[in-house]
Amino acid sequence: MQAIRPHYLLKINCKKLKRKYQYIILPILIVLLYPTHSINAQTTVVSSLEEFRIAVQNSNQEIVLEAGNYYLEDLPSNSRVINCTGSGNTIDMTGARINTLVGSIREVYFIISGDNNVIRNGAIEDFYRNGLDEVTDFSAYNNDRDNLAYGLRGDPIISITGNQNLVEGLEMIVKGSFPYGYGSQYGIGSQNTFGLSKRCGILVTGIDGGGIGNTLNGITMYHYAFGHGIFMQSGATETTIKNCYIEGRMRLSDDMYNDTETYDLPYLTDYKFPTGDGSWRLPFEESYDIPYNHVYPLSEDGIRSYNNTGSVTVENCTVKQMRGGIRLYLASSATVKNSQAIDCGSGGTNYNMPAGGTITGSSGNFTYAPLSDFRLSRSRQNIEMTIIPSPNAIGPHNIADILGNNHNIIFHRTPGPLDTDETRAIVITGDNSTIVNETEYRIILESSASGNTIISCGPVSDNGDNNDITYADDCYDIVPSCDSQDAFTQIEAEDFCDMLGVQITGDAVGYIEDGDWIKFEGIDFRSGATSISALVSSGNSGGNIEIRQTSITGNLLGTLEVPNTGSWTSWETVSTNISLVTGVQDIYFVFTGDPGYLLDIDSFNFSEETLLSVNDNKLLTPSLYPNPVVNTITIERAADSVISIYDVNGKEVYSATIANNTETIDLSNLPTGLYYAKVLSQKDKTILKIIKK
Repeated sequence: MQAIRPHYLLKINCKKLKRKYQYIILPILIVLLYPTHSINAQTTVVSSLEEFRIAVQNSNQEIVLEAGNYYLEDLPSNSRVINCTGSGNTIDMTGARINTLVGSIREVYFIISGDNNVIRNGAIEDFYRNGLDEVTDFSAYNNDRDNLAYGLRGDPIISITGNQNLVEGLEMIVKGSFPYGYGSQYGIGSQNTFGLSKRCGILVTGIDGGGIGNTLNGITMYHYAFGHGIFMQSGATETTIKNCYIEGRMRLSDDMYNDTETYDLPYLTDYKFPTGDGSWRLPFEESYDIPYNHVYPLSEDGIRSYNNTGSVTVENCTVKQMRGGIRLYLASSATVKNSQAIDCGSGGTNYNMPAGGTITGSSGNFTYAPLSDFRLSRSRQNIEMTIIPSPNAIGPHNIADILGNNHNIIFHRTPGPLDTDETRAIVITGDNSTIVNETEYRIILESSASGNTIISCGPVSDNGDNNDITYADDCYDIVPSCDSQDAFTQIEAEDFCDMLGVQITGDAVGYIEDGDWIKFEGIDFRSGATSISALVSSGNSGGNIEIRQTSITGNLLGTLEVPNTGSWTSWETVSTNISLVTGVQDIYFVFTGDPGYLLDIDSFNFSEETLLSVNDNKLLTPSLYPNPVVNTITIERAADSVISIYDVNGKEVYSATIANNTETIDLSNLPTGLYYAKVLSQKDKTILKIIKK
């Protein structure tokens, strides 16, 4: 693809004008230079990385990087670091993608060192010269140190060293490191076997005296290199990370025995891994054979704090398949809300917190590592967390390892069948904590545990002293009862009676893959339904929802087709006609599609009316324009409905009744940013995205 060519902007240094002539000369120059454009001295539009690199060094601008593909190697080899030294800028990268050839730079290349900047949208993607998309041949990969296994020597792609900056809506695809394919097994720092050249995602640091009050919002990161996703170091404090999604990769240990070339790392170590007690250099003083049927994460931690970092808040984030999920135990204080860490480990854990840390409304599983390991026996933690059953868990780890003392912990469980065959347990070694276990999982109090108060639905083995244990007999009440539901009212997707594979994410059902299903019992269709509508989202290619009667292979009533909606938080209503169904029936939603996560579903309802065709239906769907909006926005096809507008934190910022088919709404008082509009009528609910400039 042809790179976008630069155009050069003429710059005027007004300071060089003599003071007494400025009021005469400036208007003349402006008219001469910009005769056909509206005047906006604070807006800078650039169409090359060279222009962009220069523009972000100035302050108090609205900088727009035009949509398109850009290539970092188009910059001179000694000028490939983009440093946003300016302050007070709004930098709009919507539709722009900065592509970085692995091997073209070996240091951090996007720095935000100024203050009070907003960097919005866009994408940064590493790519390989040979067009390789996904690494499957780790032998060949690690043997090519110039073009493939080429990291940033531990640097991140983005470093934030300034204060009060906001980065939101950015997509990152991280590639290129050495080694890759073995996780942390050959070392993570100065103790390593073959040398390291990591590549991380985003670093917030106070190394230059800044790193205060920065926010990451809506970052989507696919991390395919050895290194951290988002991490804090050297005095970074008051950091907020919200609405972020970070995903890595795992590798089955059995596959490492296929690395049989004489230069392959497993071959060079006789298919052994070093232990932490011995030398990491060859020959190993202590080692063990690479185990079979073990899964290793190929990256480091999703969200991580290091020593000398201050406070951090994580809200509504998901970390998946990284070595560690949300690991904040070295921060001075930390709060985690409504977040999820799943399929993280081995060698890490899904969560850990500092002393006094708080986790609420969050969830995780224990497929490859403990839900939490209470690292360094940090105490006084307040935790309210949902345990996601992990029927395919492998490895010797526990469900959770509770060290330290004076905790207040509540464990919930996800709805669905009880996990009665799990032999792992919640293991307590600390003192004087109150733990409420609303799950069927076993608690083991080790001999060192004393003075704990335990209220448990599951069994308890007390090997300690002076522990107060109360058994609850209502564990099964946690599983929702499946009362009959009216087909013609809104049914929440998370109110299923049984399922396979899915997870509840807030008020929706997510992490849906091909072959997963959910079941609803006793839906009353009365004299008959002929159509269905569902509120859905997809940040991938979407998928299909088969509506089946009686069983997962039962009568196919119809199929909902779910497209890519733009993101996992962009909700759309999809509808389809179905075969006539009457009476009280059990209904299954069977999900089909390509590999990977397909879609999320929030709610659905059936109708007695046959739907219009797709083209006719589009004519009836509410719409908003102009979008992006500066001051006023027009809503069409929304008569007799209520519109509610929410910010990205879910706070309602506007609500009004729409009486007419076309009305104008004043949004001039809203700050710039991303919003969602819910348009609710008697028959439908539509979710629309609004970008406020």
